[in-house]
Amino acid sequence: MPPPADTTSLQEHRLGLLVWKARQIRQAVTAFEQAWPPLPPEPAVPVFGWSQLQRQLTDLAPPELQPLVADLVSAIRKESAAKPAEMVLREILTITATVLDDGFREKYAEDPTML
Repeated sequence: MPPPADTTSLQEHRLGLLVWKARQIRQAVTAFEQAWPPLPPEPAVPVFGWSQLQRQLTDLAPPELQPLVADLVSAIRKESAAKPAEMVLREILTITATVLDDGFREKYAEDPTML
């Protein structure tokens, strides 16, 4: 017995969103790789985990931005497998700069929905 039509259309909508998101990530990766071609292999940085990254960024962030760090790290983590390591590094550095930026802190205090 087939699922009701509304369930099927909901599933098709979700699948469409997933395909759209995958294309969006692929386009971002392609643009990144064009701007930043791969470098020759070299020794890797020390290995650390997502929890360690989140803990350190939370500690660096001012108190009013600390709750935001978990969401930002989660967003990067979810898409990291589909991106080059250097692109993920750039996103981590962007989060770091953002939470340390006094101007961002002031704007976020005025409008916490800005993200």
